Amino acid sequence: MHKPQLTSIASALLAIGAISTFNLAAAAEADDKKDTGLTEVIITAQKIAQPASKTPLALSVVSGEDLKNAGTVDPRALAATLPNVEIAQESGMLQVSIRGVTSLDMTEKGDPSAAFHIDGAYVPRYEAQAVAFYDLDRIEVLRGPQGTLYGRNATAGAINLITNKPTRKLEGKVGFELGNYNTRRYDGVLNIPLGDVWAFRAALNANKHDTYLNPGPNKIPLESQDDKSARLHLLGKFNADTSLLLTAEHNKIGGGGVSPVPLTNFFNGTPTGTLPFTAPGRGNDLLNPVYVDRGADAQRTAGWEFKADNTKPRDNFANSLRAEFKTVLAGTELTYQAAQMRMHTNQTNNGVYFGFPFTNSNNGDSKALSHEFRLNSTGNGPLRWVAGFYHFDESVFRDAQYNTYVTAPFGQLVVNLPFLASINNKSKAVFGQATYSLREDTRLTMGLRYTKDRKSGYDPLSGEAATPPATTSSKAYSEDVSFNNTSWKVGIDHDLMRNVMLYASVSTGYKSGGFNAERDTGIYQPETLKSFETGVKGRFLENHLQVSANVFYYDYKNQQMTITTCRTNDPATCHSFTSNAANSVVKGAELEGKLKVGDNGELRATAATTDAHYKDYHPSSTIDYSGKKLDRAPSTTIALGYTHHFPLSNGGEVTANLNTRHSTSYYLSDPTQDIRYRQPSFHKSDASIGYESPDAKWNVQLFVKNIENEITLQSRVPGSFFISDPRTYGVRAAYNF
Repeated sequence: MHKPQLTSIASALLAIGAISTFNLAAAAEADDKKDTGLTEVIITAQKIAQPASKTPLALSVVSGEDLKNAGTVDPRALAATLPNVEIAQESGMLQVSIRGVTSLDMTEKGDPSAAFHIDGAYVPRYEAQAVAFYDLDRIEVLRGPQGTLYGRNATAGAINLITNKPTRKLEGKVGFELGNYNTRRYDGVLNIPLGDVWAFRAALNANKHDTYLNPGPNKIPLESQDDKSARLHLLGKFNADTSLLLTAEHNKIGGGGVSPVPLTNFFNGTPTGTLPFTAPGRGNDLLNPVYVDRGADAQRTAGWEFKADNTKPRDNFANSLRAEFKTVLAGTELTYQAAQMRMHTNQTNNGVYFGFPFTNSNNGDSKALSHEFRLNSTGNGPLRWVAGFYHFDESVFRDAQYNTYVTAPFGQLVVNLPFLASINNKSKAVFGQATYSLREDTRLTMGLRYTKDRKSGYDPLSGEAATPPATTSSKAYSEDVSFNNTSWKVGIDHDLMRNVMLYASVSTGYKSGGFNAERDTGIYQPETLKSFETGVKGRFLENHLQVSANVFYYDYKNQQMTITTCRTNDPATCHSFTSNAANSVVKGAELEGKLKVGDNGELRATAATTDAHYKDYHPSSTIDYSGKKLDRAPSTTIALGYTHHFPLSNGGEVTANLNTRHSTSYYLSDPTQDIRYRQPSFHKSDASIGYESPDAKWNVQLFVKNIENEITLQSRVPGSFFISDPRTYGVRAAYNF
C-alpha cells in the first residue's frame, strides 16, 4: 500500500500552484478590468441566503460545474474533495462520517449522525440518500454539530443537495455515459416556461453497471446497479416576494443484491468460530490480523458459495413529494416546507454476515412526513434572525429473513433469523437564531432549539421464530421511549479587513436515543456533542485566491456505540445492539483553498488533521479502549485538484481536470473481541478531459476514476468487509438545446 507522500500527480499540481502564485499578483492587476476572479457562491446553510465566504462556520460548497468536471455521480466520490469527510456504503446504504463522528446502526431503528437533506427536506432512510445525485445546482456540506438549525441527528454535520430549479428559458439536455463494467448512464433535462407565472422542469436519470466484485469460481451474480430516477419541479413566481415550488420525485433502485467480501481477502490471522457453523479458515473475526496486499482482483473476490436465487434483483423504490411556499409579510419572510417520502424495500442480499455464508431477504415499507415553518428577517438592519417550528413523523415496517446456507460436507440449512419490526419516530422542535451587529465589523450570533422525540416499536420475532401455537418468540420486544434536548450556539465573527473574516463559536449537537432489537438488550440514551471552533475566511489577490481555515475541539458524551456480535458459534445467537458506551475527544484543523490560475485555470486544495480518540470506553470488563483512536478517522487527509480550460480558435473549448487525495491509515474495529483492522495509508486519483462545441450545444468527456485501482475498506460486518469501487473509466457526452 501507499504511504501518505506526494505522488507525481500531486507534485505536478503543487508545481502549478507555486508558479501561478508567483506571477498572480501582477497578472490580476493587469487583467483587473476583464477578470473578476473566483465566483462567490450564495448558500442557504443557515436557512437564509448569504455568501459562503461570509458564513461563520466550517462548510464546503461543491458547485454543479465542479460536479460536472469531476464526473461525480455518486455521493461516495464527493468525499474525495472534502476535508474530514468519509462516505462509505454498507449493505447498499450510505454511511457518512464527519470528523470521526458516525453512526453504525443501519437498521430501521437506527438514526444517522449526519443530517441528509434535498432542497432542505430531511431524508431519513439511508437507502434513499444515494440516488439523488443528478441535475444539481450545488451541494453544501456542514462540518460540526448543527443542533440549532438542523436539529436531531446532526452531531456530525449536515449535507444538503440543492437541485436546479425551473427558469424562464425554454431549454433542455440529453446525455449518456458508457464505461467499463458495462456501465450505462443516461440523463435528460427539460425546462419549459408556462406563461408569466409558472415554469416546469423535468430531470431523468438512469444508472446501470455490472458488479464490481469478482464472483470467483462460483460465477454467481453479485452486487450490481440498475437505478432509475425522475424529478419534476413546478415553480410559480407570483411576484417578487411570493413563490410556490412543488416537487415530485421517483427513484427506482434495482440491480443485484449487495454483498461484502471475506476478511481474509485483506488480512491474515486466526479465525474465530469453529465447525459446524463456519467453513474452514473463516470466522466472525480474525485474531491478530495482519494486512496483506493481495491485489485488487483478489480483494474483490467473493470467496463463498451461495444457495439463494441471486437472479432476483433488488426491487426498491423511494417516492417523494415536496412543497415550499415563500412570501414576505410586513418586512418578514415566511417559508413553509412540507415533505413526504415513501420507501419500499424488496431485495435479497448475499455475503458473509456474522462469519457465516448468509442470505438476507429484506422486505419493508416506510413513510416519513415533515413540516417546517420559518420566519426570518429581511433588509440590512443590525439584527438578522430566523425562527421556526419543525414536525417529523415516520413509520417503518420490516419483514426480514437471515438464512444460513452451507453446502456439503457442512450440511443443509442451519438456521433462520426472522424479523418483523414496526417502528414509529416522532419529533417536534422549535428553534431560533439571531445575529446582531455590535459594530460595523463585529457580529454576535446566538441560537437555541428545543426538541422532543418519541420512538416506539414492536417485533414479535426479533431474530427467533415463534414456536407454534405461540405467535411471539422469547426475544420479542415492545418499547416506547421519549427524549428531549435543548441545543444552543453562541458565536462571534469579526472583519479583520475587507473580505477577511475571523470567527469563533461554541455549539452543541444531539442525536436521539432509542432501543435495541431484542428484549434483553434494553434502551439507550441520546448522545450529545459540544464543539469549540474558531476559523478564518478570506478572499485575496483581487478575489483570485479564496482560503478558509479552522481549528476545532469536541467534547463527545454518551456516544452511541453499535456492535454486532455472536454469543456463541451458533449464528442464531448473533445480534447487534447499541449502548451509550463511550465518551470521546476529537480535535483537529482544516484548510480549504481555491486559486484562479490566469484566465482559465483553477487550483484547489484541502487538508485536514484529526486527533479523535476515546476518552473513556470499556467494551467489556477486560477490554479498555480508552485513549485509542476512533474508527474511520484518519489522522491526515490531503486533496489537490486542478482544472484548466483551453480555448480553441474555432470558439470551442477543451477542459482538463485532475484530482488526487491522500489519506493516512484508519481502523475498523470489533471492540468486543479487542480486534482492530487497520486500513493502511493510500492515495486515489481521478482525471478527465472534455471538449465543448463553439455554440456550447454539445460536449464529450473521457474520464478515469481511481487511477491507482486502490481497493479500500469502507465498513465491516462480522466476517466480512464492504469495500470501495475499483478503477472505472469511460466516455460521457451531452447535447444541450
